[in-house]
Amino acid sequence: MDSKYATVQTAETQVHEAFEIAVAEDIPVASPVLEASELSVPPTQQSTKKGSESYSDDEVSITWEKGEVQPAGYRDKWFAIAFVTQFIAVSTTAMVVARTSWAELFSDSATSNNDQTGDDASQEAVPGIEFWAFIIGISVLVAPALSLFSMTLMHKNAVGMITASLWFSIVCCGLVAVCSIFVAPLAGIIYGIFTVCLVCYLKTVKHRIPYAASNLKCSISVLKNNLGLGLVAIGAMVGLVGYILSWTLAFMFTINLDVMKDETAGDNDLSPLGGFVACSFLLFFYWTHEVLRNIVRATVSGVVGHWWFVPTEAASFCSTAVLSSATRASTYSLGSIAFGSLIVAVLHLIRNTLHNASNNRNAGILRCIAACILAYIEALVQYFNKWAYVYVGLYGYNYVDAGKRVMNLFKQRGWNVIIADNLTNRLLGIMSLTIGILTGLCTLFVAFLVDEFESKQGWLGLGFLIGFVIGMVLSGIFMGLLSSAVDSVIVCFAEAPQEFNETHPELAEEMNKTWRDAWPDVGGVVIVGLGGGLGVV
Repeated sequence: MDSKYATVQTAETQVHEAFEIAVAEDIPVASPVLEASELSVPPTQQSTKKGSESYSDDEVSITWEKGEVQPAGYRDKWFAIAFVTQFIAVSTTAMVVARTSWAELFSDSATSNNDQTGDDASQEAVPGIEFWAFIIGISVLVAPALSLFSMTLMHKNAVGMITASLWFSIVCCGLVAVCSIFVAPLAGIIYGIFTVCLVCYLKTVKHRIPYAASNLKCSISVLKNNLGLGLVAIGAMVGLVGYILSWTLAFMFTINLDVMKDETAGDNDLSPLGGFVACSFLLFFYWTHEVLRNIVRATVSGVVGHWWFVPTEAASFCSTAVLSSATRASTYSLGSIAFGSLIVAVLHLIRNTLHNASNNRNAGILRCIAACILAYIEALVQYFNKWAYVYVGLYGYNYVDAGKRVMNLFKQRGWNVIIADNLTNRLLGIMSLTIGILTGLCTLFVAFLVDEFESKQGWLGLGFLIGFVIGMVLSGIFMGLLSSAVDSVIVCFAEAPQEFNETHPELAEEMNKTWRDAWPDVGGVVIVGLGGGLGVV
């Protein structure tokens, strides 16, 4: 897309025409956004129509510029190189160790089999491999089916389900308060206060629920049209599991080397080098976990961008949007993702180190205060990263520029409060928990129907637990994709509402209406800046 700046005359004409259309359609608008270096400021505009506002020279924002697609190129490359280096180092160490470990394992297994010939009767009670394969197979089939069914329900009645999720929280907190009042009166009073606060919160945000429902519907439409995102998320999860196994082998081998031990202390004490290596391994673990999760988030943002601006590219299982967004997030934008993830990983490592440190009566309180402060800082950085990665996925900016642009966008638009008011995450968490429970119950029910498993009823409780965990993990993947899509929809609606009207008129009409009802005093569809072309990655 063309990213050249418009001339003064053309820019002013387009701005005023867009403003007149927005006012004529009874849509609240924010101040026109102009490039200070090239565009003149329009005179004061007044209108007597409903929904219009008066604007003067000092009300015109001159600091925000629309995002534009960045040319292909590696961003924050040194962070990408560092991440790939540690990943290769851990994997290589694990592969070297694995050969010796597997040989010893098989040797010990053969010896163990020879020594346990008299225990065959006790082993008969343990279910065979077919039992566990059956439990896992049922869970893997049921959880995705329930997730897709739940998305259909949320799409058809998003308002009702978001409201129900709020009432669910109120009822659960109230029940805990009633039950606790007889056992621990103080805890019961605290939970009672929480219940009252939740009721007040529900009354406060009730008028905002339809807008949150509109966002959720858009996100579900994106995910249903691009189910290949589920494969991206599952691939990231499989990669994380593989890395955990490799990391465990490499860590156990390295930390047990003689050079890592402190000979002057006990056998379990590490030398200064050993402590440094152990902290490095923990940092690598946290870093990799954050990177894989954020690659998925940036991929979702890229797909939402395609769906928002060029719907034909995001309309199939493994669409062009899915493939290109996943490729860019794991290559060109890997350094930006690794940069932000490293900050969170370092904070997480420091906080956990303080939390798990040995007790020290002289500094225990100070250490606790420091850990709490770091926890809040970590939460703030994660919140910042969440929005920064949306811009990384949409346009391919580096980490710092992406964070600055998206926060400046919200600040100039007056959305600081709105982005903190995401009502969908509570619903998605409850849906994930419900799917986990239903998956576990399905494994129990089907297992009861199979004659071969009648004698294994004592193990069905463990089978339910496995089904519950698998259901939570798989449904969590889909709900996590929806949460990321909701964040991306919020950013796209803030930056390009007019394009949304053109590509998805029905959804745009609903979102504009619910926006006006939820925040009548905040600009909805605005006259956006002409500082650059808008496109998708």
